[in-house]
Amino acid sequence: MPRQENTKEKILECAFGLFKQPRMAEISLSEIAAQAGISKTAIFRHYKNKEDLMEKMREKFFEAFALMISQLDDSRKPYNQKGVEKAVRCIFDFCDRYPNYLSYFLQESYSDEILNEGVNLVFLDNGINIVHKDVFRDKNNYLPQNMVPSFFQQTLLVFLILAYSSRELLIKINDIEQYKVKVSELIYSGLGKKKSPLSETRKKELDKICQALPESDEKSNRFFNAFVELIQKNKSSRITVEKIAAALGMAKSSIYSFFANKNDYLINMLFQEMERLSSILKEKMSAAANLDEALYIMIRTQANYFAQRPQVIMLHGYFNVQMGALSAKDLAELDKRTLEFFNKRSFDKVAPKAFDFPVSNNAALFVKWVSTLTVGFMLMGTRYDFPAEWLDFYVSTVYEMIECGIKYIKTEDGEKE
Repeated sequence: MPRQENTKEKILECAFGLFKQPRMAEISLSEIAAQAGISKTAIFRHYKNKEDLMEKMREKFFEAFALMISQLDDSRKPYNQKGVEKAVRCIFDFCDRYPNYLSYFLQESYSDEILNEGVNLVFLDNGINIVHKDVFRDKNNYLPQNMVPSFFQQTLLVFLILAYSSRELLIKINDIEQYKVKVSELIYSGLGKKKSPLSETRKKELDKICQALPESDEKSNRFFNAFVELIQKNKSSRITVEKIAAALGMAKSSIYSFFANKNDYLINMLFQEMERLSSILKEKMSAAANLDEALYIMIRTQANYFAQRPQVIMLHGYFNVQMGALSAKDLAELDKRTLEFFNKRSFDKVAPKAFDFPVSNNAALFVKWVSTLTVGFMLMGTRYDFPAEWLDFYVSTVYEMIECGIKYIKTEDGEKE
């Protein structure tokens, strides 16, 4: 390789290398230059500017991702059991081979629409049906099979993030190979039910129980208001203590009398919301006659909560995909508080015996999976302004998939997988 091209490639790989360690700030050209052992000005011999470099990073990521997806020779129908197993293992292998690419995607995708759309195009180019955002604006498309791609992706992402982040305090994986097998089984067969354990009549009864929610009170919380304002205007990596202070109309020094740093501020906003939502869940779930009803109430209540307070979804969505951006210290603090919160609320009673992963805390993993699915789908519905009827369709369909897996979905021939 010519020296010029070698240096250009080295700069690119060093840029990806900066995502190896958790970070809450954007990468800078100075950091890349230091990593590559060159001067900052030398970067401009190979890239016009930072935007040009970031564009080449996207292209590099897409190239590697497309190569991985193309290896799924049965990708046009990946939802049979063997197809699911192959897809899951292939994506885990990709993350093993390119760990920096995974963290790059997780940290950038939250605010980079080009990156997200590019991944969807790679799927489409390889025959994998990714539901377009306009699909659910038409009620005629409210078909369970149209939810399968998103359910597959969001479930896989939950377990990928856990596998590649150091979260042993909360959930320790004891056997990674068995863990991969369990992920495949969960996507395909769910909790192992052959049909929905709840009748439509009972679902409607539970829907009524989950309807009444306390009025929103975020107007009285200036710290939460500031977060909403900032996340709407900025990439997460661009939220600074200075901007937090400005949004609150406070001096920067005054912020530190409330929070240790920016991460402490964000984590406190998260737990404030978790406390509020969990109190509502505890009350609603007391009406459940069994675990199947408790699961349905959990999904429906969370969906109603986020529909009533859509701005809150941004906070939960941020933490669902940005775990890789937290330092080890901040992540440990987050997990410590999460574990204390989890034990206090006794959510362990929700996890069924069929959910049996090789991890230290199956109950916490189950609640995390179900809650993250709810956040993911509600983010999608809010972002693309789906009609109100979509909420009922989403809750019922995803509940069925959790209980029975995607194999219960009918194919185009009218047969089940």
